[in-house]
Amino acid sequence: MHLGWRACLLGLGLSSADPSRQLEDKYWQTPLTTRPWTWTSTSTVTWTWTSTVTQTHTDSSTSTSTLTETTSTRTTTTATTTTATWTTSTATTTTATTTTATSTTKTFTTSTSSTSTSTTGPHVFGGAATQESFAGWLSVWRSMYNVGLWKTGVADPWESVLPNNLKGVWPQVVFSSGGVASGVVTEGMGYGIMMEGFLAAKGDNKALDLGLALTKSWLGMVNGPDGLPHPFAGGANFNFSATKVDTWPYGVSAVEWSHRKLGAAGLPAWKFPIKKDEIDTYMGTATDGDQDALLGMIYLAGALGYPDDFVDMVMRTLISFTSADLGFPDLYRTLPCGRKMFVPKLGSMWGGLTPPGGKYKTKQEPWCYSPGYFAPAHYRTFRDFAKRFWKKEFDDYLPKRLGGADMGLSDLVEALNSAVVSGYNILYYSSCSSGSVSNWVGVEAPCASNDTLNCPGVPWKFTPWVGAHGGKCAQSGTDFGSYGADASRAAWRIAMDYVLFREESADIIIYDRDGIPDRSASFGAQSYLNRIVVQYKSQSWCDGGVPGDCMKWTTSPFQLAHAFDPKYSPPDVNCSAVPFRQESWWAGFMAYPTFSAFVAPYDEIGAAQMTNWMDTFSRICNFSAVNFTDFKSGGLPEGKICLTSYFEASQAVISTMIMSNKLTKLPGSTRESPVVNLGNEVTMLSQRREQLDQVWPNSFGTVRQVVSGGMAQALGALAGTAALVGLVVKRANDARVSTSRVLERNSVELALDTRGLLGEDHQTDNA
Repeated sequence: MHLGWRACLLGLGLSSADPSRQLEDKYWQTPLTTRPWTWTSTSTVTWTWTSTVTQTHTDSSTSTSTLTETTSTRTTTTATTTTATWTTSTATTTTATTTTATSTTKTFTTSTSSTSTSTTGPHVFGGAATQESFAGWLSVWRSMYNVGLWKTGVADPWESVLPNNLKGVWPQVVFSSGGVASGVVTEGMGYGIMMEGFLAAKGDNKALDLGLALTKSWLGMVNGPDGLPHPFAGGANFNFSATKVDTWPYGVSAVEWSHRKLGAAGLPAWKFPIKKDEIDTYMGTATDGDQDALLGMIYLAGALGYPDDFVDMVMRTLISFTSADLGFPDLYRTLPCGRKMFVPKLGSMWGGLTPPGGKYKTKQEPWCYSPGYFAPAHYRTFRDFAKRFWKKEFDDYLPKRLGGADMGLSDLVEALNSAVVSGYNILYYSSCSSGSVSNWVGVEAPCASNDTLNCPGVPWKFTPWVGAHGGKCAQSGTDFGSYGADASRAAWRIAMDYVLFREESADIIIYDRDGIPDRSASFGAQSYLNRIVVQYKSQSWCDGGVPGDCMKWTTSPFQLAHAFDPKYSPPDVNCSAVPFRQESWWAGFMAYPTFSAFVAPYDEIGAAQMTNWMDTFSRICNFSAVNFTDFKSGGLPEGKICLTSYFEASQAVISTMIMSNKLTKLPGSTRESPVVNLGNEVTMLSQRREQLDQVWPNSFGTVRQVVSGGMAQALGALAGTAALVGLVVKRANDARVSTSRVLERNSVELALDTRGLLGEDHQTDNA
């Protein structure tokens, strides 16, 4: 029996109802003398101090462990030391719990490794400068939104098969520019839906409108352009490629039917408009954009109060993501302890564990993976959303195993949990002590046959290399083994995990190259982010934690660039995990993601100084000339790393969103009901906003009328009158169910879309 059965199982967060728990039961049923380890003693020590206390313990194997606690204020701490006896040695672990929220430093060292960590406390966020920076970058970002799905070469989705909250919404798309991402790509759409979803969950009604407009376009893109199989989604140019798990590519990228009689939901091809004579270039999903869009949709659902039809649409998208982009249910490896490891792919057609040959052959280089795609907070949110809103009927949407076995919620949850564990392990083996990460790394773990999709194996056995012979892989114009544009996103994705899942993100089981738990390794969201903080603190030529210390005599942040820019040869940016030269720090897409690392506390600096660091970074760009509500009518931000092009702006706005405390856990399932008065006017009273949001400034005005399902007769009486044009609408936060909108275009054209005005579930409501 291999060491660490229980650690392997608990590292995946299994519940007692999980069928895989049988492995754990098997372990505990073995005789005491044959178990890998047993607890032998426990002691508790309590002390009070005002400066520093050091406790040293020597165990029976003669290795020495030292715990040092330092605090800036008087506090009381209880430390519990537990000794575990292994078959050949004794190991000691120590945990400490403080009774007051103070700045505390903990250092645990052993004879073989040392790790510096901080208290797992609430995240830190920036001050006024950071808030202003986010507002400026958000204005820049939203200027890239364009009304009209037709610009992607795709028709609007049929109103009759949409969730009620999307009916009557004018679709919008995000236009990107530069490199392979020019046009409308799911990466940009995903960024937009994700950000608007977070802001909508915070009560921003304009963000809710924009998020729904982008989501409607996403559904149209899932269906695809005319002349191709529908839904086209992430499949190839033949029928059922996107909707059948046993066709190429492996997995389901769209669920085309719904118990609620809605249209297809899932993941679109990665780039639009699709040129049919070059269709091979456009086929397949992109995991990074897919997961961001899905996260945003979940938060939009929360902002709406989780209406049933919207939840159904999101759940089918979640299933599609888990199948097409994670390889559920068949594409995984099994560790020695018996646990499945699903590895995030790079899209529906390649990446991760997709085999190099056979029926489900990869479209591009085999065994390739990008740590910058790894999004643990997303996968945990998908898991929690599924567990919270799952219905038995949703089982019908799940793909079956290739052998025909049915899948259930517990299988879906297992896949999402394992993607977190595998992703953190791959990140551990593809990053340096400075926090730098490789753009692309290898996860080669072949089965005996290319037609076998699951088998024993350890995906990170040779990471960062592709296989034992030092192979390489790359895509998107960035280099293998280098810290660049694809890798830089790892910082803000891990920062999101710390902010949203502080405790879970600290409890990561790290496995060695053979898939055995490595108890000498300590790694998680906070420890990774603290690497970046330490790099800035130790290598910058100024102290960002002291207001005004940086950029004293110049607007250039060159003193900060010393931490990561290759010109200054900073230490620890290159290592065996990141063997090749990094890209320049002076690109906004490289610098801004690193700033988000400061949301995770690091006690040697302290919370106040961490806030100052984020404000220092935020002052690199001067937004005094920027119009925060309509970017195109104002000036540009001024500064050395303040480009407003697509990719630079996307990384800046996401990073400052995290730094300015705009993330929130999933909203509750209840919302206040809107108050509706019937009379000569129909007025929706909102406790949060009195003014009508202008969704498309300077393009056309919007007049909206929202009524509940039981008011069909009242609406019908009003619809034919000119009084509708002057109707004043005040929107409640959840006034999205059973809606119609009267749209006045260019203040001249009045159009009332009455198709599917009330959902099927409301047709029999009493007036």
